[in-house]
Amino acid sequence: MKYGRYEIQEELGKGSMGVVYLAHDPQIDRPIALKVLRPDRVTSEAFVQRFLKEARTIGRLSHPNIVTVYDIGQDRETIYIAMEFLEGDPLNKTLEERRVGFEEIISLGLQMAEALHYAHGRGVVHRDIKPSNIIVGPSGRIKITDFGIAHIEDPAGSVQTQAGEILGTPAYMSPEQVLSRPVDGRSDLFSLGVILYEMAAGRRPFQGESMAAVFRAVTQENPDPPDRVNPAVSPDLSRIIMKCLEKDPRGRFET
Repeated sequence: MKYGRYEIQEELGKGSMGVVYLAHDPQIDRPIALKVLRPDRVTSEAFVQRFLKEARTIGRLSHPNIVTVYDIGQDRETIYIAMEFLEGDPLNKTLEERRVGFEEIISLGLQMAEALHYAHGRGVVHRDIKPSNIIVGPSGRIKITDFGIAHIEDPAGSVQTQAGEILGTPAYMSPEQVLSRPVDGRSDLFSLGVILYEMAAGRRPFQGESMAAVFRAVTQENPDPPDRVNPAVSPDLSRIIMKCLEKDPRGRFET
């Protein structure tokens, strides 16, 4: 099977928007990751044009900690994105398998922050920062994936699509996302704070037995500082994390 010139080799994973394949680019003779949108996501010609415009913006991002987009195209009444194929594991797998050390938290956090600073400076907000979108390579270098895809699907920044599906993963969403308010780069910083908290404290800051309970925690509850949960966490790191987790975006770092 092929999409455009790309030869499908195997399925790597699937999500609400589509399927990601390992594919081969015969023109350059290299492996790529090919994200193919579900046909029911391609709802209109206006959507197609908006998607292509936003994808081109994302494709212009060039940063060592952001996955590279090589190409976008249309085939079989759907849209595909050809991206850099990454070696490594998603951060959520690492968090499931072991506790992350202090130095590793600092290294991963700085890389994520640098990538977000770069993207925000170019007007691109991720909107779905979560461990499964952070790939940790064998050398410890991270790559953020799916940059801007949520914004392509829902440029107004609302929490729900027309089909009623949640954009973003509840436990990592910012209060403004949960409340369907406009978002900017500070929303990504909140999500970054959630990841840092999870690595430092060994648990997520916002939990609940239902989506509604998680949303309530995100918007109304203040978690214990990570250095209170884990005394090995430095007070300085704990303060940085808690500033990222301010409910009001104005209380967070600007970038």
